[in-house]
Amino acid sequence: LGTFHAIGAKMLRRHAELVGLQNNFTILDTDDQLRLLKQLVLAADIDEKRFPSRSLAGLIDEWKNKGLTPKEIDAGESERYANGRGGELYQQYQERLKAVNACDFGDLLLHMLVILRTHRDVLELYQNRFRYIMVDEYQDTNHAQYRLLQLLAEKHRNVCAVGDPDQSI
Repeated sequence: LGTFHAIGAKMLRRHAELVGLQNNFTILDTDDQLRLLKQLVLAADIDEKRFPSRSLAGLIDEWKNKGLTPKEIDAGESERYANGRGGELYQQYQERLKAVNACDFGDLLLHMLVILRTHRDVLELYQNRFRYIMVDEYQDTNHAQYRLLQLLAEKHRNVCAVGDPDQSI
């Protein structure tokens, strides 16, 4: 039992080395995340008043909620920050996180998506471990959460989705 992020954190601690982290990684809070992004924005000589690091943080969070890694950010998406530099800064941000053995909240699911997509043995381990999956408030899942569920349930087709009766599932 747990939230997507709590379960993702437990799974990631067990398989952190597969995404270049150690299992004792730190999870950054919002203030630390913004501080790091501000450093990257200033180092890239981007006007922080015109392109606030908080905007970049929101964009990166949006990309992570969609399950997108920096390599999956196309020119159109990258264009959404600092005249096309969003993808580049997202890549730098992820590299810096890895260098300090840290991740942010969005990485708890994004890293597990990467692991499950690229390591069949790990995927099978969790598909067998989670024989039945129940999701409360299913209508509130984002794309990354949905994709994680889809991967975990593809073997047994075992998701029970509970949601708001006024929302279609």
